[in-house]
Amino acid sequence: MKYTQKDICRLLNIKRETLRHYEKEGIIRPEVNADNQYRFYDDYQFYLISECKRYQTNGFSIPEIRQMLQKDSLSEYTARMALKQKEIEKEAEQLLRMNELTKDYLMKLKSIPVNLNRIAESRMEDILFIPQRQGRLLKLDEDSVNASRMIMSSLHLTFMMAYCPDIRTNAFEWGFGTRFGMSEKETEYIPGSRMIRSEKALTCVIDTGSAWEFDAAILQPLLDEAEKRHFKPLGSCVMLQLLRSHEDDGIHRYFETYLPVG
Repeated sequence: MKYTQKDICRLLNIKRETLRHYEKEGIIRPEVNADNQYRFYDDYQFYLISECKRYQTNGFSIPEIRQMLQKDSLSEYTARMALKQKEIEKEAEQLLRMNELTKDYLMKLKSIPVNLNRIAESRMEDILFIPQRQGRLLKLDEDSVNASRMIMSSLHLTFMMAYCPDIRTNAFEWGFGTRFGMSEKETEYIPGSRMIRSEKALTCVIDTGSAWEFDAAILQPLLDEAEKRHFKPLGSCVMLQLLRSHEDDGIHRYFETYLPVG
């Protein structure tokens, strides 16, 4: 039996562009009418196309599919499928984790109006920090650039971050941070990174407005609250940018701010 492109697309729910791609890659060889360039496919081509679609659904690339169709034995194909199944499992775990992180971030965004300038006791999570600059001084050495590329390419929900190692010096460092995806052991092999450890802290959301730079005075309400609650500030401060928004009254920069206390 012969099938037209329209038949194949309708029966296998496939696009013409995909058929042309299979043909270009040498996977299928339809019969071509020399007069009008119409393409026709026999039963063998039909089932070959359906196999290609199934393999692509399973996550195989076109070069992998071509190789499987040409030479794979049962044992070779079974081994490929076992490996692909492990890859899919890993991707599924990453998607589940990403979904959890996205839900957490969405909750933080929704809570900004409620938590703005509202101070509470919390526990700051471990944060992997990649410094980029101190004040207006860029830190673009090889270690920091390589670390930034790694954190931006392999981690989800990476955020801008300001870190003040000692609020008495009013020297904020700027860079990228993430709460997720790196173990303590792994960070030992990322030159230029710094792990900021989990600590008890006072926290609130601060709106720095349109100002990109700011000084430690913005932390005074947290310091006053620490004194009121008889806590001792440990000297450092972490500010994680949740969002930069453009509203009718101007630009807002919302930072989830942590003042570690003892």
